[in-house]
Amino acid sequence: MRRIAGLPAALPLVALLAVPAARAHAQDWRKITQMRQATASDELLQVALEYAAGNLEVSAGEADLLYRATLRYDADAFEPQLDYSPGRLQLGLSDVRVRGRNIRAGELDIRLGPRVPLDLQLEFGAARANLDLGGLRIRRLHIGTGASETVLRVSSPNRDVCKHVDMDVGAAKFQAFALANLNAERLAFSGGVGDVTLDFTGDWTRNLTAELRMGLGSLTLRVPRGVGVRIRKDGLLVGFDSEGLTKHGNVYESEDWDRAEHLLTINVEAALGSIRVVWVDPERN
Repeated sequence: MRRIAGLPAALPLVALLAVPAARAHAQDWRKITQMRQATASDELLQVALEYAAGNLEVSAGEADLLYRATLRYDADAFEPQLDYSPGRLQLGLSDVRVRGRNIRAGELDIRLGPRVPLDLQLEFGAARANLDLGGLRIRRLHIGTGASETVLRVSSPNRDVCKHVDMDVGAAKFQAFALANLNAERLAFSGGVGDVTLDFTGDWTRNLTAELRMGLGSLTLRVPRGVGVRIRKDGLLVGFDSEGLTKHGNVYESEDWDRAEHLLTINVEAALGSIRVVWVDPERN
């Protein structure tokens, strides 16, 4: 990161930019950018995000970065929050008054440094979220959504063991790709109403157990060939496309379950909707 003349390197760099904009429908658009360099004393960064609506981007940043957050918001509708204290970052928007506002036009872009372990708690409502957690050091991950459209990617392996993963999705479209790259042993997912895709491709280094609860909607499970799969399904009114699996009561197993190097155990509790298993060739992940 380029040092600004006269500013000690140990101090955080904070830029507050009030950006004049055309006041469409009396909206007062403003932009805030805040960043901080990583230091040798940074042992863990807890990131707590609450974002009501708009466009959300989360990805890895530069090697010497602890974080950089850029927020564009309507000052007549929201109160911004970008607060840092040692080991903890809180971001978000407090809802002031949103009636008659184009609340989806706001933007929050978060870049997290790859050097410091992370505890991520991401909560967002009516958002279009694009999350790429590849290359980060993630130890805990929570994602909670409302009526959102979310794409989650783990484009390269997690550099730490992710000890806890849970996702709580509301009335939403939710797609998660390369979940094996999280380097987790257990994953919990709860979905309300919507279209959900969970893709378990990636770099398999350990067995994974996924606990899935679905309400009304469709669930697609993308599984790489060569990984042993066992699915236990509870829910009488759920259609289940189990191609490539052999049924034993309410348990379905792949042919290589007893000899595969890595195992994926999926326990599904569902009410209404459909479940589909899609096999993926590793080279096409």
